[in-house]
Amino acid sequence: TGAVGPGHGFARLESLPHDITAESVAGGSVLFRLFQPQPRTAGLYRAFTAGLGHQGLGRWARTLWASARAFARWAAIGALPGMAVVVVGATGHGQARWAAIVAGVLCLVIGCLAGIGWGVLRSVGGPVPANGFGICSGMPAAGSAGAPALTPWLHTVLQETAGRTADGPPVTFGDLTAVGVELRVMTTNLTRHEPLAMPWATHEWFFDPTELRRLFPAHVVEWMEQHPPALSGSASEQRRTQQLREQALPLQPLPDAADLPIIVATRMSLSFPMLLSAVPLHAVDYAAPGASAEHPAFGVNWWSDGGICSNLPVHFFDSPVPSRPTFAVDLATVGRLDADDRENSYLPAYNGGGSRRRWTTWGTSGLGATLAFVMSIVDSARSWVDESHLTMPGYRDRIVTIFHDKSEGGMNLTMPKPTVERLATRGQFAAAKLVDRFAGPAPGIEPADGWDNQRWIRLRTATAGLDAWLAAFDRGYAAASPGATPYAQLAGPGAAAALPSYPLTQGRRDAVNARIAHLLALAGEWAEDPADAFTFRAPEPRPKLRLVPDDGASRVVRP
Repeated sequence: TGAVGPGHGFARLESLPHDITAESVAGGSVLFRLFQPQPRTAGLYRAFTAGLGHQGLGRWARTLWASARAFARWAAIGALPGMAVVVVGATGHGQARWAAIVAGVLCLVIGCLAGIGWGVLRSVGGPVPANGFGICSGMPAAGSAGAPALTPWLHTVLQETAGRTADGPPVTFGDLTAVGVELRVMTTNLTRHEPLAMPWATHEWFFDPTELRRLFPAHVVEWMEQHPPALSGSASEQRRTQQLREQALPLQPLPDAADLPIIVATRMSLSFPMLLSAVPLHAVDYAAPGASAEHPAFGVNWWSDGGICSNLPVHFFDSPVPSRPTFAVDLATVGRLDADDRENSYLPAYNGGGSRRRWTTWGTSGLGATLAFVMSIVDSARSWVDESHLTMPGYRDRIVTIFHDKSEGGMNLTMPKPTVERLATRGQFAAAKLVDRFAGPAPGIEPADGWDNQRWIRLRTATAGLDAWLAAFDRGYAAASPGATPYAQLAGPGAAAALPSYPLTQGRRDAVNARIAHLLALAGEWAEDPADAFTFRAPEPRPKLRLVPDDGASRVVRP
């Protein structure tokens, strides 16, 4: 659907800073107008955005004025008692008259604020959850004057970057895999309290076409309806799958990973809580009362921003020893930027660089200090995994940090064009640092210092972690456990005890016994002098190998 030159996609991406800062047909910038509230949440959105681009008292004043206008009816109702006191007090005499007027004015102000608060609570408790727990759906809203909305605009950009028209077949994960590009995005299942990497190989998810048409362009949803996963497995398994799909109607099965439009995963990954509607998907709720295989119950799962749990998933494509470099871009707020944007990004240039944890500081008095303390609790719960990766050897040397101040990035939707262009310039300088360190002067011909050093660090950290894991395995295997079958009787040389679950065929059990014996022998060899062969002067901090649930990032998408 439209052949393009080899540099078209990069040129399209390069034009984005100009595109989003251009004047919108609805006034303001394209970036600001991408977020279009629904009619019943428009007042809340105006209050939310009134203070953007302003600081201090001016920001609060603008927010309060916008809130009073948005919830004028409730503000007026709240002000009525105070107004009544003022009117009655004005008919009095002497000091009592002025005391009544002052008291009435205070009641008026307090009542007005209470009325505004009540209006906000009504909006947050009514229209917002009805709109998928968001102020904006991401789709065009009434009164937008033809300005593009976020999701259709993103879809168009993705299509054009791939050389396709906006109404052509949506770009899928399989399309990218077919040309050697592996894309993963992080999203958060709020219903299950679980961050997951998309796309998935599992077939447990269903979607309601009517619901998704409120969140995505119609032809994207039609594509999903027309591309259900192929039936697989034995004939009986296929019959069960087909029966489940019939029982799920009008729900439709989510397409296979290869057929899933990337705009769907993108939107699920950036559903900024409360600003953008969460995305509903459905699955069988096996714990629902009365549910059974014959009569499955389907429940909704709400999906929101991937950054809620993991904002720096640098581990997506990791292996114990890497065969290709992978990088991450981190954003960090600083109090003062350097006049030279070349200095407003950081990539460790030596092995000890970036090894210190970042600090967040706040005052110890006033409401602001308490709010900062609470936000630090929230940020710690949300980003402690990301922060630990920032200091890990083998991770920190491939994470470039771009600095910005409080007026840039985040929810600053009203950033002027020079600010956006300066951020883009900073990104270019940061990318140049990665290229210089990991590609070197002769990419693919001469080894680059950064890439060779990182491969050696990853080898050292992997073997140091494995050394500790083997020692712990050996200790645990040999440890006495009264009242339990020893591990040596479950698996290992001559092990023949009855297995409590997950049975093995005899041939496989013989193989397990032999391989456990090899593992124990390896642990013994690694404990011989020099026992610190892998840990001597190993990179710090040391890694810890542990089992974690699969987040789907390791599964390959086949076209």
